[in-house]
Amino acid sequence: MTKPWTYLSLKAVFQYMDGNMRLELNSHCPALRSAEISVPLNLQSLTLEKKENCCQRCVLQGGINITKDQNNFGRVIPKGLKFIPRNLDSGDIDLERVLPFINRVNFPLTELRVNVAKTPNVNKYLGLTHTLILFVTKCAPEKAARVLSVLYDRKSTNIVLENVILRSNITVVLIQNWRDNQKEIGTALTMHAFQELQTYFDELLEVSNGRVAYLNNSVLQNNMDRRCISFPFNRMSEVVLYSMSDTPRGDKIAKLEVMPIGSTGSGTFCDLLKEYHNLLVVLFLVLLVIAYLPLLNRMKYI
Repeated sequence: MTKPWTYLSLKAVFQYMDGNMRLELNSHCPALRSAEISVPLNLQSLTLEKKENCCQRCVLQGGINITKDQNNFGRVIPKGLKFIPRNLDSGDIDLERVLPFINRVNFPLTELRVNVAKTPNVNKYLGLTHTLILFVTKCAPEKAARVLSVLYDRKSTNIVLENVILRSNITVVLIQNWRDNQKEIGTALTMHAFQELQTYFDELLEVSNGRVAYLNNSVLQNNMDRRCISFPFNRMSEVVLYSMSDTPRGDKIAKLEVMPIGSTGSGTFCDLLKEYHNLLVVLFLVLLVIAYLPLLNRMKYI
């Protein structure tokens, strides 16, 4: 007769077992539940999505799909089971309702994505993650004001805005806020879904003390445009606004970042040629017309 596994042995097995199999065993083997739920489920990412049928779908690494009634969030998840995700996306659910199912042993998270319209007190979660991704559902644009509260919080260090774009005057206020709070090098704000990025840059130059500059090769990375705007900050750092290309979608991304002083410069000769390309073309055409004008006049009287 095979010797039964000990409680500690079962816990060790569940720790490395596929998540789908764990949930299957939990639902069909009541005798194993106490050992199974005592071991948090490690995940690369945990995403909660709201579907058209008003249910929540929990999408876990490894293809685990749990459908549950949105009014009974924990009905299908085994009672007592907790997750240890590296990345968490609370979707259209208030993050306050999600956190009871999360084991915080590996906090801070790598990324935390939150719907500002569904989670009123986003500020208190700033310490839970390295990168906080904020978005606002289309049906609640007025809730976008909550985003400013997060951006102005002195504890915010790396914020990503998915579908919220700051106006130029708000950006100026934010830079001043960073200066007042003496934000450290590496503090960054990333904004997606830009359609008129050049217009935003031009408006910002008009209402601020920023200057056109170019990123040095030491900080230049793939998909980053060299042309940027540099804002004075302090003796050790500068605030730089630059753009990047989102390769999969082809959209432009604007990023405001505190960088070490000297990360930008006046640019090379090639940079200046690109900067004034259109002006040089017009100037060349004007000179060409001026040069050939006497010849055209002589041909006129022949």
